[in-house]
Amino acid sequence: MRVTRLEITPYRIPFAAGFATAHGRATAREGLILRLATDAGVEGLGEAAPLTEFGGGTAADAAALLEALTPALTGATLEALLDRCAALPLDRPGVAAVRCALETAALDVLGRARGVPLAALLAPNHAAEVPVNATVGVPGLEDAAAAAKQAVEAGFRTVKLKVGIAGSPSAEVERVAAVRSAVGPDVALRLDANGAWTPDEAIHLLRRLAAYDLDLVEQPVPPGDVAGLARVRRAVDLPIAADESATTLDAVRALLQAEAVDAVVVKPMVAGGPRAARDIIEEATDAGLRAIVTTTIDAGVGTALALHVAATLPDPIPACGLATGSLLTSDLLASPLEVHQVRMALPAGGGLGVEV
Repeated sequence: MRVTRLEITPYRIPFAAGFATAHGRATAREGLILRLATDAGVEGLGEAAPLTEFGGGTAADAAALLEALTPALTGATLEALLDRCAALPLDRPGVAAVRCALETAALDVLGRARGVPLAALLAPNHAAEVPVNATVGVPGLEDAAAAAKQAVEAGFRTVKLKVGIAGSPSAEVERVAAVRSAVGPDVALRLDANGAWTPDEAIHLLRRLAAYDLDLVEQPVPPGDVAGLARVRRAVDLPIAADESATTLDAVRALLQAEAVDAVVVKPMVAGGPRAARDIIEEATDAGLRAIVTTTIDAGVGTALALHVAATLPDPIPACGLATGSLLTSDLLASPLEVHQVRMALPAGGGLGVEV
């Protein structure tokens, strides 16, 4: 099959409520939906949604790159397109998201044509559904506790709380304590600091937070500080995960060599597509690390992709950060992805199994 048309549709979707990370508050998610048409009459979908606040570029960067690539990709075979994606360097703004969109759309076409889910193109064995966690990013102690309690009442058994936003170490402890009280002792509580602290700050604070029975702590120090992350892991009695530090295969290998983490958080949008995400997963799990797949709070196409990648994780699959659609006012899908009994099932049909 050959590419006959690449169609780009930008979007801007407001957050349903306040959402904050250590990098600031966000009011909307911006990105692009890519539609790839072929000479066989089969079309595929992809999504490019760079994380601007984390250095991933902007939606405008992604659009400009896709427009520049379109003449060379029009008429190309899907295999040539996939090869071109793999060759795009990830050190330019927007490239990872563009690679993800193009590769997703090509694999969506192949999955639809063959009548198999996209997950089957990534791994011979895959799950039909994936357990998911709730994500709490609302700032403020009372609002965070209320959102966490609501998630548990909805059935979630794992809650991820964004931290590094409370203003002081004491306020951080109070906020985590309030959330732990709200969810009760039997719910797994994860913290995501998004690189908010220096190693010394992280060690001091995490020693205090260990009393709240944490499942893991994501990215307590900035992503470039592998040695600092390893020092934190050695100094605290808590599982430490890399997120922004685990964006490429080479980066994960550096983490493994430094014995810096117990888990890696894999985001296909940031890794540069589903195949790169799978490479990271295999490297991490072969080394005995836990791998968790999350969205970057994408629209529905990106979320569907992350779900397919998560379905390729080895058993037992940990709760993954896929239930993020409710954080936005829309996922743009004709039939929204839903959570049933704290799990998300792969959509029926070939490829991604979704339409916009």
